[in-house]
Amino acid sequence: MLDIVSKYRNLLANIGEYIEDSKFKKEYLIERLGISRATFYNKVKKKSFTTDEMVVLSPILFPEEAKAFEIKEALRACREDSKAGKTRSHKDVMADVGSKLRS
Repeated sequence: MLDIVSKYRNLLANIGEYIEDSKFKKEYLIERLGISRATFYNKVKKKSFTTDEMVVLSPILFPEEAKAFEIKEALRACREDSKAGKTRSHKDVMADVGSKLRS
C-alpha cells in the first residue's frame, strides 16, 4: 500500500514536467478538467490536483499506461464473468455480430 502512496506522491511532484512533456496543449487539459486557466496554473505550481482531477489527467498524459490498464480491467471482468457462468457460445456471438453488421 505504501508503494501506491509513494508513486502517487511522485506523480504529483512531477506533474508540471509531465504536462510540459505532453503532446497536448494546456488549453485542452484545462478544458477537460473544467477549471479556469488561473486555477490550472495554480494547481500545477502547488501540485494540488485532486484525485478526481488526476483521474482525468492520467489517461491524457499517459495514454499507453491507460490503455494497458483498460485491457487488464477488461480481462479481469471477463474472468469474473466466466467464473460466474456468464458465457455465450461462439455461434451466438457470431450471430449477434452478423446481425449488427447487416444493420
